[in-house]
Amino acid sequence: MPQTLSYPLVNGVRHSFVGIELKLGSAQGLSFPTIGFKSISYTRKRSRAVVEGTNADPLGKTSGMNAYTGECELYLAEWNIFLVQLGPGYGDIVFPVSVTYNAQGMDSVTDWLYGCTIDSSDGGGAKGPDPTVRKFDLAPLKVVMSGIDDNANPLTGVPMGGVQIGVSIGL
Repeated sequence: MPQTLSYPLVNGVRHSFVGIELKLGSAQGLSFPTIGFKSISYTRKRSRAVVEGTNADPLGKTSGMNAYTGECELYLAEWNIFLVQLGPGYGDIVFPVSVTYNAQGMDSVTDWLYGCTIDSSDGGGAKGPDPTVRKFDLAPLKVVMSGIDDNANPLTGVPMGGVQIGVSIGL
């Protein structure tokens, strides 16, 4: 990751949706790279408790607890291929997701979603020219953005979808 940026950026472009490389994997070693997706989104949220005493100002706050969410929209053809690869019981299969952002003249950035399961999925359609998509929750157990863990004391050695957190992996 660059420590500095030069302005104006004349030898490249900024990261954008067209530069995203999405890979969905599984514990069975399957890797499903796709350009046939409409969207991917994920969040990391730390809930903390504020510690209050008799002073008007807080005394501090707790380390809190992390919660992670994610969702993806695949076009119907890609969803069907992914579903066939996962097979029966696909709602019980744990898999990692990597999201790599590429742009000419910029460093690649990869985010990891570990321990994902498909806990809900939506179907349907509507009149109009838009292609049919399947939207599904990724329900990750951990999200690591740009390869940097937000937790100062991360768990290590815990199998998460066939991979270990803290170990360099690829799909």
